[in-house]
Amino acid sequence: METVINDYVSRELVQDRTLLPLADDTSLLETGVLDSLSLLRLVVFLEELFGIGVGDADLLPENFSSVNAICAYVRAREAQKQEATHG
Repeated sequence: METVINDYVSRELVQDRTLLPLADDTSLLETGVLDSLSLLRLVVFLEELFGIGVGDADLLPENFSSVNAICAYVRAREAQKQEATHG
């Protein structure tokens, strides 16, 4: 999952090529990779790829601060989705 998300962020969202290769723990907010528009693009990508819904309440900096944080968030959402399906 980290590789897929890192590849997408590196290919689609990183404007400053000196940041590449992007480490999974690089702050996407401090480096300016994520702004409001790129965050929306990332959310759409995650929703389509992983079949999760990202609510407005989830649009918190800590959920999208790095590739690692995004993966942790997606895994938590997938677990919630499975609990709802099987619960």
